[in-house]
Amino acid sequence: MDLVRPAVLKQISVRLSSEGGRALYLAQDRSNGKIYTLPSRVAYAVHRMKAAATSKNPLTRQAARSAMDEDGTKEAYGFLHLIQSMRGAETLQKKPFNPVFASIPLMDVGPWQPKFRRLSHILVSAWLLGVVAMLALLSVILGVRNDWAIMGAFDNVFSLEALLTFGLIAPFLKVIHEFGHVLAATRFGVRVRKGGVFLIGMYPMPFVDCTDADVSAGRMQRIGISGAGIVTDVIIGLVAFIAWHFTEGSYFHTLLGNIFVFSTLNSIVFNANPLIKLDGYYVLIDVIGKRNLYTRASAVMKDTRIWIASFGQDGVRPKGWRHWGLLTYAILALIYRINILWVIGSALLPRYLGGGAVLTIWGAIVMFLIPAMREKPAQASPTRQQLRRRWFWRVGLVGGAVCALMFVSMPFRIVVPVTSDGTGAYQVTIRSPGFADRAVVSGELQAGEILTSVNNPIFDEQRDLLTLQLEGAVLVYDTVQGEDPAKALAAQKQVESLLAQRAILDEQIAGLQQAVSESGTFLQDREIKTGSWLEAGQQVGLFLPSAGAARLSGAFPERYVTLFRGGIEGLTLRNRSGYFDLDPSVATIREILQFDQQSGSRSWQLNVAFEAQSAADLAGVPGDVRVRFASAPLWQHVQFAARGLLAKYREAQLVDRSGFLDGE
Repeated sequence: MDLVRPAVLKQISVRLSSEGGRALYLAQDRSNGKIYTLPSRVAYAVHRMKAAATSKNPLTRQAARSAMDEDGTKEAYGFLHLIQSMRGAETLQKKPFNPVFASIPLMDVGPWQPKFRRLSHILVSAWLLGVVAMLALLSVILGVRNDWAIMGAFDNVFSLEALLTFGLIAPFLKVIHEFGHVLAATRFGVRVRKGGVFLIGMYPMPFVDCTDADVSAGRMQRIGISGAGIVTDVIIGLVAFIAWHFTEGSYFHTLLGNIFVFSTLNSIVFNANPLIKLDGYYVLIDVIGKRNLYTRASAVMKDTRIWIASFGQDGVRPKGWRHWGLLTYAILALIYRINILWVIGSALLPRYLGGGAVLTIWGAIVMFLIPAMREKPAQASPTRQQLRRRWFWRVGLVGGAVCALMFVSMPFRIVVPVTSDGTGAYQVTIRSPGFADRAVVSGELQAGEILTSVNNPIFDEQRDLLTLQLEGAVLVYDTVQGEDPAKALAAQKQVESLLAQRAILDEQIAGLQQAVSESGTFLQDREIKTGSWLEAGQQVGLFLPSAGAARLSGAFPERYVTLFRGGIEGLTLRNRSGYFDLDPSVATIREILQFDQQSGSRSWQLNVAFEAQSAADLAGVPGDVRVRFASAPLWQHVQFAARGLLAKYREAQLVDRSGFLDGE
């Protein structure tokens, strides 16, 4: 056996750590930053070998040699030779460039950290949490005052403008995010080995390597370093949220809204989520003390999958609560990735003249196919029995799926969000134009109380003028009535015309005031002050009666209209009071007089009468109506979903083409 050179031992650091309440020995190769988990006997042996080979004190070297046992020394030599062989393999073997998942180191961050030490002590401290709390409080105040108008930016999160903005600003925001990790690492004395660019599906994102924290920082410090990026994203999002309220009508205003959306989604959906190997994941494994959680969970799920596919002949079934916990985590991580791909794919697939489909397929390759290809180890050729078992399993799956599609039936369902019928039964509009005599505010009203009151001086002038014209027309009619029949007929028509005009004017004057016929609750749509001008037909709010059945409405998809007309088998309303089974006869649909010229789609509305509660009881209370239609085989459900996706694709194509033709 070749002797290990002292230079190798000098580059090995051994540290005692803790995981899940038990001692854990870690060895780090400082030449490349790799960290290894060692048994206690090997760790002690490496420590003694290092002291015997590198210590300057002869007594220390002698004591270390005398304490070394033969078995531990052999295992330590084996570990050190493993490190040497891995170094040689890395030197001789050139890693293939993978543009889907590739890290490109650009600089060593460590030499720059002393320059950031003072700044790190200022920013990475307890008072920063107070600043975050103040920013959050100010954001809540501004959000309440503006009725959280910035949330409308989420509606356009998949627009072409938003996607381009995200693509341009994301790397710059990620630089700030990574700088937060660097400051936290500097504050806790952890060396940042390198920084560079990580290619994710050909898209560049900055990164820094803080793996030294595993051997040079405590658990709470590691949590602080991992969470520093999340805190940085939160601060960026809050600052963008506040700045958005002080800008208006400019591209910078839209940019701030998109930055807020990106920081929020990046933190909640990705970066802080422990189901993805990002900051939230590393915070979780330090909190629970379980290293390599993702790798262990993936291995357990793979063994379980093989065990099921081989009918217990291969693989390992979960044993004990730890294996079941790891399997649960792996399944949740898989479901989460599928759900993210489904949500994003559903929004992007039909858009951008086929570009959305390309992005969706590329996302599926990046999230599932490439990782599976990277993690798939080399395997020996399967035996004939294993091949036969695999084909039996595959044929069984295909046959079971076909039988399920043909013979398993399920009802069609749809969930429609509903609120009080604000476009029909409860809508309050201005009947006659004029200046508001009083402010219109939300509140309780009793029967006979005035709801809206406006004045219009032009009506008085028109009435006086019509009165004079009518008196003159009556006088003319009386004068010519017995003398000239033709003139009398003309005068009579003039009188009738003026009477009709006065009736219309009287109706408009009567509409200057509106009183409620029954007690109820008024909810205003917009602030109306005394003296403000109001147009006829302008909606001012909803009046919800305290008695009678509540009438609820919500947007109903056009592709479900045929199913609705074929009959409803079940109707359930869910709101904050609970679940209520309703008679299907209380539900109706109607076509709204709106037609989307770009997409060619029509708008429909679902209307439901709810006898158990009044409209006032449900004031401002959202709910959901679950509509259940007749059952059908699963293949019809697949066909229905495919037709819906195709219709959505065509509508999006029409909208995109129209936008491109209009130059938008």
